Amino acid sequence: MISVTHFPATAQRVAKTVMEGIFQCVRTCLENDIPVGLGTDTGVDYITHYDFWRELVYFHKFCDVSNAFAIHTATAVNARIAGVGDETGSIEVGKSADFIVVEKNPLEDLKASRDVKLVAIRGQVIENPEIKRFDKVEQELNKLI
Repeated sequence: MISVTHFPATAQRVAKTVMEGIFQCVRTCLENDIPVGLGTDTGVDYITHYDFWRELVYFHKFCDVSNAFAIHTATAVNARIAGVGDETGSIEVGKSADFIVVEKNPLEDLKASRDVKLVAIRGQVIENPEIKRFDKVEQELNKLI
């Protein structure tokens, strides 16, 4: 991992400890009916802007939630936490038409959210969005899945 991230072993141990602490905190919140939101720290090294789907996978894997709950958290719960739940976060009359279309069913496998075929935001449609991926970063991150 050092050859990829250039992080010294000490920094990697600290990052692992922080990650484990975050997952434990999330599990504790869920056990106590405290809402949690999902997101990425895209300003942090080794985090890509296009990888939000990984947050769903990690939430499912490390916090033992269902795929449906992970998607609900990333959409409706996140919108409610951000104070825009009356505008977006679910598909309802009067709300902004914000959603993605993927080929496979993310309820069966959250990794299906990786391959976005269409994005709709405020009613505007973007078909087959092009995403510049970083293969070396993805190879390392895939080891966590």
